[in-house]
Amino acid sequence: MRKIAVCLKQIPLIEDANFDPETRTIRRDGVNVISAYDLRAIAQAVELKNRFGAETCAVTMGPPQAREALTDALGMGLDRAVHLQDRAFAGADTLATARALALWLKRENFDLILMGKYSLDAETGQVGPEVAELLGIAQITGVRKLEFDGDSIRAERESDEGHDVVECRMPALLTCAERLINPVKIDPATREAAQSRAIETVTAADLGAAPDQLGLKGSPTWVQEVRAQPSPKVECRMIDASDPERAAEEVVAALDSAGALKPRERRRRPIGAAIRKAAPGRDLWVAVEHDLSGQITLGSLELLSAADRLAGELGGAVFAIGAGETDAPHSGMLASYGADRLILIDGPAFANYSPDVLAAAFARLIAERKPWGLLLCASERGRDWGPRLAARAGLGLTGDAIGLELDAEHRLIALKPAFGGNIVAPILSRTFPQMATVRQGVLELAEPNPNRKAEMERINIAPGQPLSRLISSNSNVDHSLPPLDGAEVVVGIGMGVGGPEGVEVVKSFARTIGAALCATRRVTDKGWVPRQLQVGLTGKAIEPRLYFSIGIRGVANHTVGIKRAETVVAINSDPDAIIFERANFGLVGDWKPLTLALDAAFRRRLTR
Repeated sequence: MRKIAVCLKQIPLIEDANFDPETRTIRRDGVNVISAYDLRAIAQAVELKNRFGAETCAVTMGPPQAREALTDALGMGLDRAVHLQDRAFAGADTLATARALALWLKRENFDLILMGKYSLDAETGQVGPEVAELLGIAQITGVRKLEFDGDSIRAERESDEGHDVVECRMPALLTCAERLINPVKIDPATREAAQSRAIETVTAADLGAAPDQLGLKGSPTWVQEVRAQPSPKVECRMIDASDPERAAEEVVAALDSAGALKPRERRRRPIGAAIRKAAPGRDLWVAVEHDLSGQITLGSLELLSAADRLAGELGGAVFAIGAGETDAPHSGMLASYGADRLILIDGPAFANYSPDVLAAAFARLIAERKPWGLLLCASERGRDWGPRLAARAGLGLTGDAIGLELDAEHRLIALKPAFGGNIVAPILSRTFPQMATVRQGVLELAEPNPNRKAEMERINIAPGQPLSRLISSNSNVDHSLPPLDGAEVVVGIGMGVGGPEGVEVVKSFARTIGAALCATRRVTDKGWVPRQLQVGLTGKAIEPRLYFSIGIRGVANHTVGIKRAETVVAINSDPDAIIFERANFGLVGDWKPLTLALDAAFRRRLTR
């Protein structure tokens, strides 16, 4: 390993990312820092430099103040720093950003390119796979563990159910998860010494790209506006917890009175019986996903439900697109949720998942069939291959959308959250098919129609040799609890529960009330619960109607993830815990007797 590049992004602190209601833009005049996941990429590069003697280089694209991030990277131990700085880069979306970075990276012939899993402002995770596609190299996203053997890499990457083990050869691009390595600490003296280090400046002219490929002109997506999502104002009713049994009964009564124990009233829109005819340029495609047990994911069914609704206005058909044999047995289910046709992409290459193979197959199919839109799940895999497809086909992609709309011109509007959900931006695309990845649990699931039958078509595609190889997929999901995504009732675990034994007590309570489980970052860092259950700034955002916070202090890194929770009950031994500022009902006391009392109170209520 000779050369390593680290791509950085400087972002505002979440609390400093203020919304300007007059200009409808984000004010970035506060403190700017290197994105948290990028700090892992720097630390990994420094570790590899020390182990293999590789030359390391930090690169960023941005305004003059972005040089501060490069200076810090030099202070943390990287050898070189390069700043892509030009007004021609301004307004770039993810694809235009990836183009500029890829043009420079290609000149240097790096063996390894490291990035953060995503940046904490936009949370897209798109630039890494897009750069990998533009360079024609392997990618492994969400890496949490790394091994090297010559020019071979074996990595564990985060998945929705646990982790995958993947192999590839260098050159390769890796995006770094939080668990990969601890950040490098930099003291004030080292930072000051780094101020005198040289930083190379690269302009748009130096890259030799056409002006319409960079910056705002080269961006296929644009932000229509920016909408602030203010934090809810909550008045916490404190309940005397000196007698846990009496307190638990009072909590149950208060929740009952507030209507928090009633499921949300959602009348599911029925899927119509008519099978729509295909109409190139107006058809809407849904990329179908399945879990490790071979079942179609809830997110895929939600996307089909949304596609069925949109297709009524577009005048085309809904296509469910799957790769390999896994989706064939589920053709009836896919049709019942709105699919008019099912396309199965077949061939030896699809027996084993690889993002470049899937992107190549979809790009070929898109060029032949010309759909109006393509929707993917914002799952770990959807975020893995979707951006690669967008780069390959030159398409705009909105990542992690929480809503889909059509404007008066029948253009797709994808609602994208940012800054931990403090901001929501409607995003449009200039390219077709219009693409979006959508979070599971945010779209309405329709009432299926079992009488619908979809025509099935098999297409054999040979997309070439995969650049990476999936060795194994591993699950650590506790199937005795409901899934977190889309859950109406959630129980959250903090460090206050003390350890794995405390987690089991909380799990028992969650089972009693039919709740999903989540945790703070420190709890998942300890390994008490899987990483997939982390809620907060570097985890998931949830919107339950009822949330129980047990032993959680309530720092912003976690509470930003429960911003849309309707009713919050907090248990903490510290009367000054910040969580009570977000809670509707609060109990100050030992979490264990209070949780056991709540468990018993809910059991009594269920048997009445």
